[in-house]
Amino acid sequence: PARTIWREQGEHDVKLEFFFDCSSPWTYLAFEGIQPIAERHGIAIDWRPILVGGVFNAVNQEVYAARANPNPRRWQYTMKDLADWARLCGVHVEMPAGHPISSVKAMRGAVYAQEQGLVVPYSRAVFEVYWGGDNPDIASDEVLTAVCARVGLDPGGYPSNENRTLV
Repeated sequence: PARTIWREQGEHDVKLEFFFDCSSPWTYLAFEGIQPIAERHGIAIDWRPILVGGVFNAVNQEVYAARANPNPRRWQYTMKDLADWARLCGVHVEMPAGHPISSVKAMRGAVYAQEQGLVVPYSRAVFEVYWGGDNPDIASDEVLTAVCARVGLDPGGYPSNENRTLV
């Protein structure tokens, strides 16, 4: 329909930029939900690993105050809302103890996985580990090595230092 008309008029193909951090449950729901929509409409996804903590530092520092002094009713409703959306999306989400767990290593791994053409399976595996309830420590080399093995990503090339930047 409209997309076909755009192509006939010489417009560029539609591309969707998807910014994500595996430590965000809402991003996990969107990550799983956006793929079938994009596929159905023939839209390519440009995966953009980020550090959501960096975004909070720049534009939403109030989140830290809210974590330090949580409102129990608001937290209870947030957890209910998250469970409702997860059920609707068909995704299992358990809030891990110690959330948020540093996602710096995992997101560097997403950049590496993207270079290897494995960003979707790698990121899905990290989301599943973090939000699945078993061992959510995505800052752990052991956990991330297991993720690499699961998706066929060579852990030997995994960035362990700051030589790669997140986009």
